[in-house]
Amino acid sequence: MTTAVAALSASVALADVSLPAAFTDHMVLQRDRRTHVFGSAQPGEQITVELIDSKGAVLRSGKAIAGQGGRFIVELAPMAGSDDPLTLDVKGANTVTVKDVVVGDIWVAGGQSNMEWTLGGTGDQTAAGVAIANEPSIRFLRAPHVTANRAAFTVDAAWRTLTPASAPDMGAVDFWFAQQLRKANGVPIGILEINWGGTRAEPWTDLATLGADPLYTARVTELRRAVDTWNSLSAADREIAYQAERKLFQEAGTAWWSAINATDPGAKGKWYSKDTPEEASEWKPVTLPLRWNADPARKKIDGIEWYRRTIEIPAEWDGKECFIELGAIDDADVLFVNGKPIANTISDIGTARKYRIPAALIKAGPCTIAIEMLDLQGEGGFTGSPDVMRITCAAANNASIPLSGEWLARMGRSASGLPQPPTRPSKELAPGTGNGDPASMFNAMIAPFAGVEIKGAIWYQGESNAGSVADAEAYRSLLPLTIRSWRAAFQQPDMPFGIVSLASHHAHHENDAIAGVWPLLRDAQLATERSSPNAGVITTIDVGDADDIHPRDKRTVGERLARWAMATSYGQPDTAWRGPRTKSVRRDTDGIIIDFDVERGRLTTRDGKAPASFAIAGADGKFVKADAELRPPNTIKIRSSDVPLPVEVRYAWQDNPADANVVDEMSKLPAHPFRVRVEADPIQTQPANTP
Repeated sequence: MTTAVAALSASVALADVSLPAAFTDHMVLQRDRRTHVFGSAQPGEQITVELIDSKGAVLRSGKAIAGQGGRFIVELAPMAGSDDPLTLDVKGANTVTVKDVVVGDIWVAGGQSNMEWTLGGTGDQTAAGVAIANEPSIRFLRAPHVTANRAAFTVDAAWRTLTPASAPDMGAVDFWFAQQLRKANGVPIGILEINWGGTRAEPWTDLATLGADPLYTARVTELRRAVDTWNSLSAADREIAYQAERKLFQEAGTAWWSAINATDPGAKGKWYSKDTPEEASEWKPVTLPLRWNADPARKKIDGIEWYRRTIEIPAEWDGKECFIELGAIDDADVLFVNGKPIANTISDIGTARKYRIPAALIKAGPCTIAIEMLDLQGEGGFTGSPDVMRITCAAANNASIPLSGEWLARMGRSASGLPQPPTRPSKELAPGTGNGDPASMFNAMIAPFAGVEIKGAIWYQGESNAGSVADAEAYRSLLPLTIRSWRAAFQQPDMPFGIVSLASHHAHHENDAIAGVWPLLRDAQLATERSSPNAGVITTIDVGDADDIHPRDKRTVGERLARWAMATSYGQPDTAWRGPRTKSVRRDTDGIIIDFDVERGRLTTRDGKAPASFAIAGADGKFVKADAELRPPNTIKIRSSDVPLPVEVRYAWQDNPADANVVDEMSKLPAHPFRVRVEADPIQTQPANTP
């Protein structure tokens, strides 16, 4: 009987029409283009699709037969943009009804944490956004963080309308981007938020595109071989492989913590134990749980903080096993009890900590609990609720002592320069499913939307590809590959692609001519604008934060992206968006002269001072800080007495070029960082920014 029921259920499930996440209530259809409604059903099943208005009239309809694999695509004729709610009926053996459908423009918002960063985390800009968020014609869908080594059919996500209640959950950059587009064009705006903090570009690019490039051919070939091998393993063999990976992870984690603690004053000074009287004054009271992002003293800090508290263990707990629960912690932590390290967690910011305390360490009387907590980037802190922080003794009738409330805290070392932790192995362990594996996020998060008609994409990513000179230089070919991959997925060879150049971050080196790796990444982004038609780079070096990789001014970023879109995708070429770009370069008798292409008015500086942040070098490649002279309307001469025969100029060539001041006089948009070369002899003119 059970077998028959199971078989019947499976048969019904096979016949059911199923739609991916793009087709859920409150969805947006792309205006002025043929719409493709796709999903799965019983192979050979006839599918009918109808788009119906509020009065019951069928506005568009189409039919298709589900193919051998059960997939179907129904094409509907284009429609003009409209706020009027429609209903989408997809009929086969069953009917799937999608309600409150509007027609407008859909944009994909991709990248890492600065694109993922929500409006609710932008401080003063949160209230300003919520105040104008009652805009139901703006819709957004936030894809979950998932990976796959083959194209997925759907993800667990759904469209939401923009309201004051939902606004804090929307990505801040795309919130302001959508607001501007809605205001300018008057049509519904849909945002597919497909992003993941801390990710590189390789996982966002499909294997076929990556594998065709010589830089990635070997890696892709090896990954495909590993996937095939994994698929041939039995369940028992996979469990053996998982346990082996788990052992390697634990060993790597121990080595990682050891390397960190070799330079941390708290570990070296044994802050997990008692202090000298002089040291005791260094500890400050703090209330836990505490989210660093919500605390003004910590929100701009990445690094280690130590926490300590002494509790009283009841006599009836003596010699009995206990458990300490701390809630989720961002990013990593080590627990100490009476000076002994008990357990640690890394590479797992979402899981509540629950650590076993051996019976031998539980003694009646005072017990000192210490936590070494490391935040590498992002929010940081204890992210659970107060009621989950406790120590419990099951052998004493599950009695517990709350651990929320007042602790002592002391800051350890900065996270600057620390290595990234090893990746925690998944129980699945399937090759190609790590969040750093090529195509892993493309397969799981982009592929379910492939085939959806969209207007274009905006992209804020690159910090994770700027860890070394080699990585940053490789981005010159990698970013165009990612763009090509997305354009193929959405079947638009010239799909608009707006790129956010990295904002300023890290310390400004006032006495150095050039410093850091991020300028190379920014240069790779600018090169992509020139090599990938219909791609554009907006510059954000003026809205960064030296202390925080997540600058809170997302409004400027979103509105600049909207200006790019208006100028390039909405037929408003008079909208300024680029900022000054180099046009040509030539040698003068004692320096280099650069002509600029300026969209509005003329070249100037934001502070009225002489152009700054220029560096110059001769044939030896040694850069020195240079003097710059503005020559109206759009020319700058750069020279230095230390370089009599200059061949190269760099501008704003630091991770944080705080002194960069060249702007468009009317739009106030900043000039993009650049490097230009001329031959030492003879004096000549050539296009700027040539390799």
